[in-house]
Amino acid sequence: MNTAAIYARQSEDVSEGIDRQVARCRALATARGYDVIEPFEDNDTSAFKDRGEATAWGRMLRALRSGLADVVIAVDLDRLLRSPRDLGTLIETGARLLTVDGEIDLTTADGEFRASMLASLARFEVRRKSERQLRANEHRADGGRPTPGRRRYGYETDGVTLRESEAVHVRRMFEHVAGGGSIRSMALTLREEGVDPAPGKQWGPGRVRYILTNPSYGGEVHRRGAALPSTSIEPVVDRELAEEVRAILADDARRTTPGPTPRYLGSSLATCGICDASMMNLAGGYRCRESSAHPFIKKEFLDTRIREEVALAFLSTGHELIKSDNKGAASPLVAALHKNGAAARRTAADRDEGLLSPADARIRLTELRADRESIEARLDALRTERSTSSSLADVARELLGDEPRVVSTGEFFGPMRDALVESFAALDIDRQRETARALLDITVDKGRDARRRVRVWHKLATHLNPDPTALADDYDAE
Repeated sequence: MNTAAIYARQSEDVSEGIDRQVARCRALATARGYDVIEPFEDNDTSAFKDRGEATAWGRMLRALRSGLADVVIAVDLDRLLRSPRDLGTLIETGARLLTVDGEIDLTTADGEFRASMLASLARFEVRRKSERQLRANEHRADGGRPTPGRRRYGYETDGVTLRESEAVHVRRMFEHVAGGGSIRSMALTLREEGVDPAPGKQWGPGRVRYILTNPSYGGEVHRRGAALPSTSIEPVVDRELAEEVRAILADDARRTTPGPTPRYLGSSLATCGICDASMMNLAGGYRCRESSAHPFIKKEFLDTRIREEVALAFLSTGHELIKSDNKGAASPLVAALHKNGAAARRTAADRDEGLLSPADARIRLTELRADRESIEARLDALRTERSTSSSLADVARELLGDEPRVVSTGEFFGPMRDALVESFAALDIDRQRETARALLDITVDKGRDARRRVRVWHKLATHLNPDPTALADDYDAE
């Protein structure tokens, strides 16, 4: 068989283009009398990085193993492979290797030896280049300068000068999340407004989160896992706001966690009025998890009641329902956490240097640990509140729109409530459950009057709650 596969590759540091490589290889194939099945082209691909099955390299190997070609033609060995492992993979196919510079028969001991030496030399050059680049990056980071790479949104290609047309949207992201907004709603707003996402592909929660957690936007650089102040990078937002937003986003509850979607709205949301155990879905209704003799209620009735109460809370309160007054509250806590950590490091250093006795250091470190746990607990509570407010803000935006809607009585109340119930029921079941959990406490008692034996307590729209004394009297009277 006289069939050849042409392989061409170009990385950023290669001056000869793909088309020129293919043209030279075709000329060689014609001169040697080979029929070319197709050129396999990896553009903007480094040979010393992994080339998977989907790359031209992977497709070529499959063609060789299938017997579609018995010769590989490349401009030179460096374009084809840069490591002994790649050479071994190619040898296993049984193909011969032909380059513009000469032929290497990989089926002979001499050819395999020559190719192994060339591949080892190429790998040596790759490693040496990588080490030089690593040292250069560390030198730049020590000087407070960002490492070269893809242009960051909001900055020019130098990585330090602001591109104001993009930076204004970055500021919006930080202010939105610091004010209790969610990443998802921010990404949706950017898409709806048609904001140019360049140099990225599109606006999504992942990209917004990446920007908000990148220290560069607060005028800092990464240095061995830590964020250090930089005098070279022009910050988009002040460092305090950047740290506050990073603290908010550090809460794992804000991340999307894959898993089974809940199927029933009231399951585990309602509690038994006798033993306070959660109610679970069973046989078309919700029953106490602990005892079949305890309250049972039909699924359709309880789910409808929950949706009506949620609609009532939004309808009677509007966007004020999720108004938060803790903006900026995270900044002093983050600063206190940093101060605590610095004090702990100083104490440990003084102990190691003999400036502080082990016993005194242990007492001091124990005190600092207690302080740190207290600060972290307050931060966790704040993050939970922010996360809840963020989720409720998203739901309010979808149900109410941008205009406030506060209705308490009147002929329009019923139709508006019904419309809001319908809109809420159209949301994903997990968002319905999350919203209901944030707004309501639900207890199911025994009795014949289904509506009266469902006790609903509003956590935020507290003006809807009955007088506790009167409620207790009614319950005792039953």
